[in-house]
Amino acid sequence: MHADEDLMERIAAGDADALRELYERHAPRVAAIARHLCRDPEMVKDVVQDVFLRVWRTRSYNAALGPVSHWMAVVTRHIAVDHLRKAKGHAPPLHLDVDLHGALDARAESALVRADLARALRHLRPEEREVLVLAYAHHLTLREIAERLGLPLGTVKTRLHRGLRGLRRQLSDYPEVEP
Repeated sequence: MHADEDLMERIAAGDADALRELYERHAPRVAAIARHLCRDPEMVKDVVQDVFLRVWRTRSYNAALGPVSHWMAVVTRHIAVDHLRKAKGHAPPLHLDVDLHGALDARAESALVRADLARALRHLRPEEREVLVLAYAHHLTLREIAERLGLPLGTVKTRLHRGLRGLRRQLSDYPEVEP
């Protein structure tokens, strides 16, 4: 079994067997993330296919930015949100009393993690928390958030960055979260 980073290097060189191995290793998690966001089985299949098609075509992974699994989760989320937007033709409705439990991926569904996330979010400034909820629970783009809140795009980016940094500090006890 090869390391994910090695597989990505081989994929960048055009090795289809490396893509197949990466698919076998990560397709279940990619599908779980897509299923969590989309819920439509056909759309989930399309998202999974598009994720691995993007891996093959763009070869845009940068090892300096973190593990392959995290990068693939981000790619999956972006592609799933794109599919949802195309299907709905508009952004999801705004509900600030969001169920934060639904914003977590499948491996983080324990009561302890949910409680820690809720605690970490409570430690953020309300404006940072609001931007995080809109971005990650409602799947809005930064531009959409700026329009909804009537803020400059730069302000939204700053609040998101500060909110993520605050969450990272609050959740630093988890090995998956890098300080």
